[in-house]
Amino acid sequence: MRRRLELARGLLHNPRILFLDEPTLGLDPQTREHIWEYIEGLVKTEKVTIIITTHYMEEADRLCNRIAIIDHGRVVALDSPSNLKSKMGGEVIRLQTRSPTLDQIKELDYVTSVNKTDKAVVLTVKNASTHLQEILSKIGQVESVEIRTPTLNDVFLHYTGREIREEAGEGGVMERIAHMRRGN
Repeated sequence: MRRRLELARGLLHNPRILFLDEPTLGLDPQTREHIWEYIEGLVKTEKVTIIITTHYMEEADRLCNRIAIIDHGRVVALDSPSNLKSKMGGEVIRLQTRSPTLDQIKELDYVTSVNKTDKAVVLTVKNASTHLQEILSKIGQVESVEIRTPTLNDVFLHYTGREIREEAGEGGVMERIAHMRRGN
């Protein structure tokens, strides 16, 4: 209800530009869908320009015709969602494997990026379905495979990195207050 009220208050004066900060934060899926439909309607019928800040990449992909990815206060990427995803250089292959052999994979000219996490190897591959068999033969024992087109989450991680950051400016208000009390 509070989110709906905030949105209604912002629209009282028929603005040409509306700034929304995390408009669906904490909402259930039905209410989130309703808010998204309402925002899309405002853009189409009322010709309102809406600037949204969000951490929900699905929300940005659906609602925005231009996206700026900001890292450490700098815009590191700015384009349409489809262009940002196409700049990833191919499809994403996620492999569950215990001890991957990555040296041979990194040498393949159609592999544009290789990221290893604790649980998986994530590759960006041009024409993934064409090259999947060769990748599987070189990487070692594979438990599962997922192939998909890049998402804005992939784009965000590509431009900002995958590490968790513990900077003073990150987190909610309570985390910052606790951080200040500890004298950090």
